[in-house]
Amino acid sequence: MVAQGKSYDVVVSGAGMVGAATACLLTKQGMRVALVDSQPLAQWHQSHFSARVSAVNLASMRVFRWLEIWDEIQHRRISPYSGMQVWENNSSAAISFNAMEMGQPQLGYIIENSAIVSALVDKLRQNYNVDIFEQTALQSRSEHSDCLELQLDNGQSIECRLLVGADGANSHTRQISGIDTSFSDYGQDAIVTTVTISGDHQKTAWQCFLATGPVAMLPLSDGRCSIVWTCDREFCQQVMDLDDGEFCLRLSQYFEHQLGKVVGCDKRVSFPLRQHHASTYLSRRTVLVGDAAHITHPLAGLGANIGFMDAAALSQELDTANSNNRDFASRSVLRRYERWRKGENALVLATMKGFKSVFGSDIAAVRSARAIGLSLADSIEPVKQQFARYAMGLAGDLAQICRN
Repeated sequence: MVAQGKSYDVVVSGAGMVGAATACLLTKQGMRVALVDSQPLAQWHQSHFSARVSAVNLASMRVFRWLEIWDEIQHRRISPYSGMQVWENNSSAAISFNAMEMGQPQLGYIIENSAIVSALVDKLRQNYNVDIFEQTALQSRSEHSDCLELQLDNGQSIECRLLVGADGANSHTRQISGIDTSFSDYGQDAIVTTVTISGDHQKTAWQCFLATGPVAMLPLSDGRCSIVWTCDREFCQQVMDLDDGEFCLRLSQYFEHQLGKVVGCDKRVSFPLRQHHASTYLSRRTVLVGDAAHITHPLAGLGANIGFMDAAALSQELDTANSNNRDFASRSVLRRYERWRKGENALVLATMKGFKSVFGSDIAAVRSARAIGLSLADSIEPVKQQFARYAMGLAGDLAQICRN
């Protein structure tokens, strides 16, 4: 039991992947940290794959190595992929990527979200400088001259010099801090599940663009695939209403049997897709990271990665401030983080919105133009390599720990 009125350097609200990573990064700097989440902490299960996975790029992997949890994540389960194939349904337009061409052993890793969170939380539990408030919601914040007082729904009050909002798209931290955000609904839902295929995924990530939205098959270590099927909302409901046999048949057909037949599937889950970007990443002694600050379309698999880049950048700025004996929670320090990350994230959000518009159109002229565009991109090696480097986390304005 944590004593009433306990004081921390930083309180992180939200114990998802980005929140737990932020807490780990700050404790590694010697800060006194509390991690608060209204839900039970994610549990990883050895007996089955979770439906929610992330395509982790090399920059994010380096964050995990810096935190000394990469081996633990690998022991839980990872699925490296060395190739990527992207094409348009009923078209010859396609583009491919290969790790060897990039001088890397892998393009990235498919990892269950629960494996990442559980490894991070296990690391935090080893540190006496951390308190974890599980199934405890942050209710309100009160500003004082040199700290924030936070009220929790268990009746406790705690203090901190800095509050980090990592509590997702509907961030309560963002709301109680008076930070506005602009939401736009894609009009699409994503269906996720794990499927069994009759063919070989070849350690390759596959993505097919349909008129109703993209469907991706991501390779898993046991030979199965995790799918993310993004489609228009009305069509999504039709797909969710199918029985398992019909679902597998439809998926095989839409995927043009590239991996053979889909012969089985786990329980399907769907969730709505929307984009948002906070008007600012900071308020007084408060800062946002990850989905609390921004959400983008999942078609390029960058969402979790740009969240980890937020966490790495914030920890670097706070560490620099501490090293120079500055108030790490001051507006000037937090503004340096915001200027660093907001521009990078805005570029990703705009690019993904553009991709969604172009690849979500069934207009003949647009289909023809994107077919030409895909073929050109595949044939112009410098363009293709630069795109791949950014997606892999080998380019961009990265924190120091993401470059090594």
